[in-house]
Amino acid sequence: MKKLSKNFLALFISDVGSRLLGFVAVVYIARLLGIEGLGHIRYGLAFLNYAVLFANPGLTTIGAREVVKDRNNRSIIEEIMGLRISLSGIIFLLFIIGLFIIPGQPITKKIILFYLLSLFPFAVLLEFVFQGREEMEYIGISRLIQYGTYVVLIFVLVKSTQNIVMVPISFFIGYAAAAGFLIFIFLKRYSHIKPRFSITLWRHLLAISMPVGLATIFNQVSLNLPPILLGVFHSKAEVGAFSAGFTIIIMLLIIERVFYYVFFPVISRQYIREPKKLKSSFTFLSRLLFAITIPLTLGGFVIAPGFINLIYGTGYESAIVIFRILLLYFLIAPITTIFGYGLVAINQERRFFRIITITALLNLILIIILGINFKGLGAATALFISEMIAIVLMHKELQKFVAFAVLKYVVKPAIAALLMAIILYALSGLHIIVLVVFGILIYSVVFYFIKGFSKEEVKKLKRLV
Repeated sequence: MKKLSKNFLALFISDVGSRLLGFVAVVYIARLLGIEGLGHIRYGLAFLNYAVLFANPGLTTIGAREVVKDRNNRSIIEEIMGLRISLSGIIFLLFIIGLFIIPGQPITKKIILFYLLSLFPFAVLLEFVFQGREEMEYIGISRLIQYGTYVVLIFVLVKSTQNIVMVPISFFIGYAAAAGFLIFIFLKRYSHIKPRFSITLWRHLLAISMPVGLATIFNQVSLNLPPILLGVFHSKAEVGAFSAGFTIIIMLLIIERVFYYVFFPVISRQYIREPKKLKSSFTFLSRLLFAITIPLTLGGFVIAPGFINLIYGTGYESAIVIFRILLLYFLIAPITTIFGYGLVAINQERRFFRIITITALLNLILIIILGINFKGLGAATALFISEMIAIVLMHKELQKFVAFAVLKYVVKPAIAALLMAIILYALSGLHIIVLVVFGILIYSVVFYFIKGFSKEEVKKLKRLV
């Protein structure tokens, strides 16, 4: 429990810090470059997100799982590193060729090109090693280095729309700094590392990782599609409106990221050594996540107008309704992740792949149909619908191996959050920061008095904290 607490705390603090830094950068860009400038940046970043997916087809997830089994398995680390370097080089060349062939604005092509440079530090990023070894503090420090470097460079180098290409360049330098730090720590603690370039070894590695990789690619391709689709069929301003709302959701999804990084190796280890503990672990994780996401969703609905205006200023009114729909997506996304990677942790990656394939294809179709016809609002609705289907299917598959209840634990956080939302709506004339503080206090007090957690779970939470 002590090690789990240390990992959770280290990753949570660092992820909050790094996401806040990234959020500050987005707000600075949004205010300095306007809604169209933000649209250009998010449009270019979407291409990097796609490139990264194809350069890492599930390799880091499988790598972390294998390191959990054997902390000294250096060969798997070196094989994954060599394969990622090779894939990144191939993907980079393919995207560059595409930039020359496909017509588009020169500035947009420059932004995409400079973002694609981040493929190379990504290829040597050793986060999965430290995740498998459950040494999350190093991952946390690397992220703070990455986003700290990025924000400092943004403030120094970006002063007007003329400097827009410095945004992706700053992003690349920050990524390189993070990768360099983790390599330094690995060499210092675990001696040498040498990437292995062997097609024979890679075939075996790809065969193992491909189900997870394809599932992740399908899911993320559809998830990153809205900025590109909106940019092609509508305007960069529409991309900016969607991105303004989605950026806040990304910030909130710190919860998903931290829980995955900390608990994936724990679940993997329990499956090997203490399978009887899986039921209580999944129950506890589900209850804890719902106790967090439900109040954030309902509270966000109420304070959305003031919150968007506070962060982005005037001109982003169209992002309010998009943000509200995306909050519904946020409500269930962390739970879906825990269920999905729970399947991977217990060696059921093919089931995970099948579900993600189904929901990703559905999401892709919905985003195209709804995004073209209803713009950002339609794209946000598509994400929510597909995520709803995903959580149902993931839960159904996981129940075949680990039987645990979920829905009955939604009631108490929903009651506390609904009462909080009603009071916040009645006090909506107050400043947004005051409303946030009131919301936290109201929900916490009500949740405590209706005994949202049992005495045993409260003790577990105290030990974790």
